[in-house]
Amino acid sequence: MKKCLPIIFAALITVSVLTGCEGRNSSSEQNNAAVQSSEPAIIQNALSKNGASSPTVSPNASAAYEKLMAYKTEDYGQQSVDDFNAALASTPDELTEFLAAEADVINTISPDDENYDFFTTTMSFSADELYCEHMGEEFSFPINLSKQSRLCDYLDEDGEAVYEFNCFVELNVAYSINAPKLVSVAERDKAFLTFKEEMQNYLNGLSEAEITDGNIREALTDKATELAKRLSTENMQLSSCEIYLIEINVAGEETIQ
Repeated sequence: MKKCLPIIFAALITVSVLTGCEGRNSSSEQNNAAVQSSEPAIIQNALSKNGASSPTVSPNASAAYEKLMAYKTEDYGQQSVDDFNAALASTPDELTEFLAAEADVINTISPDDENYDFFTTTMSFSADELYCEHMGEEFSFPINLSKQSRLCDYLDEDGEAVYEFNCFVELNVAYSINAPKLVSVAERDKAFLTFKEEMQNYLNGLSEAEITDGNIREALTDKATELAKRLSTENMQLSSCEIYLIEINVAGEETIQ
């Protein structure tokens, strides 16, 4: 049974922070291998994209939480992405420390924490950008969507609600920030969160028949393309969307695309 969406999203963000961005081609993987040999301090503390193991939670999670909270100033949202990311980590050693601290927090923070959104959005987006920039990879952010209906009158073994109809979607959106000094942290975060919210609303609006009988991959791709175009600006552009999993479960019969 899938976990609730916020937990799924947090888990996916954790992997993104530790492993970098999706969509590497064979050429970029070879380039990354060369970088790995020259930057062991950073790479050996990150999970490999293929076959990643479960991240280890550091006993210093509380200290990491307090350290990173120092960046949640009253005006952090108005800071440029360039200034904010530079403050987080401007050297390889600082990047290693920051990624470790962010991973510690993400692996322990509760969705009920008042700073949950700050860590799973602002800090995770910046961590991913810093990692990808260091590795020479394309920026991207992951999104998990779900639509469930026909609630059953019993719970699963974990005490969670069970639905006869379930549709889960995992996708990745590539983007570029052409003028990081002109894009504020708040503008960046709003664009990503709006994209996710509108994609979720679109999926919610589809009927079960439209999902199971129509070309759901094409429909979602078209919607993502429309949103990317609308949310892009001269200074920040959202581009390609890769849907890498569509899982549909109807009354126990599972289909994976």
